[in-house]
Amino acid sequence: MAATTTYICQPYLLDRKGILRADTAIPCHSEGMARRRADRLMENKRAAGVDVIRQTADPDAGDYGEPEFLDRLGRVPVLD
Repeated sequence: MAATTTYICQPYLLDRKGILRADTAIPCHSEGMARRRADRLMENKRAAGVDVIRQTADPDAGDYGEPEFLDRLGRVPVLD
């Protein structure tokens, strides 16, 4: 199987103590779809922040590329 590219919209919520927590990741069919979903989540105040991520993988070969952060909106975790 050839390598495939996956797009993910990763929302973050604030818990009762105000700590940022990852919500369920939303797989998307395209970069545009992931960006639109992120924009809607932020516009509707359904998330404190959202990452739009692209990752290439070939699961059959066990090869997973590094995630590429295409957009970071609102409050998101700090990357080291």
